[in-house]
Amino acid sequence: MKVILLEDEYLLNSNIKEFLEMKGVVVEAYTDGATLLQESTFKADIAILDIEVPGATGYEVIEWINRVNNSIPTLFMTAYTDIQSIRKAYSLGCADFLKKPFDLIELWLRVQQLVDSNNYIKVQLDDNIEFDMESEQLYSSNQIKKLTKIQRKILKSLIEQKNSIVTYEVLMSDVWDGEYVKVNTIASHIKEIRRHIPDEAIESIRAEGYRLRLK
Repeated sequence: MKVILLEDEYLLNSNIKEFLEMKGVVVEAYTDGATLLQESTFKADIAILDIEVPGATGYEVIEWINRVNNSIPTLFMTAYTDIQSIRKAYSLGCADFLKKPFDLIELWLRVQQLVDSNNYIKVQLDDNIEFDMESEQLYSSNQIKKLTKIQRKILKSLIEQKNSIVTYEVLMSDVWDGEYVKVNTIASHIKEIRRHIPDEAIESIRAEGYRLRLK
């Protein structure tokens, strides 16, 4: 797991970083928002942001995250607990809000919950390709790839049963509500899906169906 951390209080920043590293987490830590915006690659599993920091506020950072990699869930930690601050944070897409002071164990539990939840909703198919299980949309570099509704449902079914053989019958049940569909019709949809995801990700299983190989 990798975390982007923004906290301008040096002691708290250091304590959080050390605690998370003891959990095996890679921490990209910053004490001001401007440096974060300049140096971060925004490739992480979660961002933990203070709101009032020098350079660029937590609000400005989450707005940038929304533009460059909106698959990163954001946890705000702040002493600001008035309703306006909370409303603004959630309106910008923050996933959770942690009031200071807090216990590091509570922070860790929330981080785990958000990452686990996000890993189910956003499934990574390649470095820049992911499938949103909730909206059933395929993204490449944060841009929606054009697939039909049927193709998105096929891909979702394959992801839900990743690394297992998904038979033609199962696909007919999941995608067409049990209606019989010619194997050639399914194959034509698979061919189109393959154009948008890594080569060899979908394996054809002769006379049975398909298997999506994911790590």
